[in-house]
Amino acid sequence: MALETILLAVREHDDDRTEQLMDAVLEIAEPLDAEVVVGHVLSDDLEEYPSFPTPGRQPHLLSNDEYTEVLDSDDVDDVLANNETIQQVTDKLADADVAYTTRGAAGDPSEGLLALAEDVEADRVVLSGRRRSPTDKVIFGSVAQAVLLDAPCPVTFVRYE
Repeated sequence: MALETILLAVREHDDDRTEQLMDAVLEIAEPLDAEVVVGHVLSDDLEEYPSFPTPGRQPHLLSNDEYTEVLDSDDVDDVLANNETIQQVTDKLADADVAYTTRGAAGDPSEGLLALAEDVEADRVVLSGRRRSPTDKVIFGSVAQAVLLDAPCPVTFVRYE
């Protein structure tokens, strides 16, 4: 099985994890000449994005143009602090001469990432997280755990302390 497409999950507060995430994804992508899809799931509180329609509670996958339009809108810039994070990631990919696209989804983070992985036919998902107690996982859930268990491909987990 060739590794051609890597989904890199980036959250709005990943700016302190960017270097670790990039080290992990570049270690995989560069030698294999794989494309990196920088994926981000927008909040599932859709009132924050009044002009963005989402049918039901299913994650809605955004095209590259839709995602860029949402990130460029003033309302989303105020809500999302991740514009800088996404820019850091894409700048590093461009500097490393790694092919990339950006894709987004709106809805539940784990469902959105899983839907993106299926949609882009990812051969690998790279995501980060931090150590959490079992109680924290029960109370707050764990996006990383859900993706690790249900992804359609292998997952590389970059632990952040």
